[in-house]
Amino acid sequence: MSLFYFKTVDNDGMVPDDLPFEFPDLFAAVEEAKHVLAEMALDGLPQWPGGSLGIEVQNGDRTPIVRLRLELKVDYVRPS
Repeated sequence: MSLFYFKTVDNDGMVPDDLPFEFPDLFAAVEEAKHVLAEMALDGLPQWPGGSLGIEVQNGDRTPIVRLRLELKVDYVRPS
């Protein structure tokens, strides 16, 4: 088992997690980060186009190793 930290960025700003999570490997940590990101989206999508929600997965030394981001993109389509 390895320790990982999640640093989140949501509509309220950046929040580093002070408590580590234990997972068997990086792939399990990324899967959990996906679930956390989905839960963050349930609380509210980014508030402006181009805004994003994100999670940075850090190893036990707090070195960033994976970043996940959910971005709000708005494209206006011109009627034909």
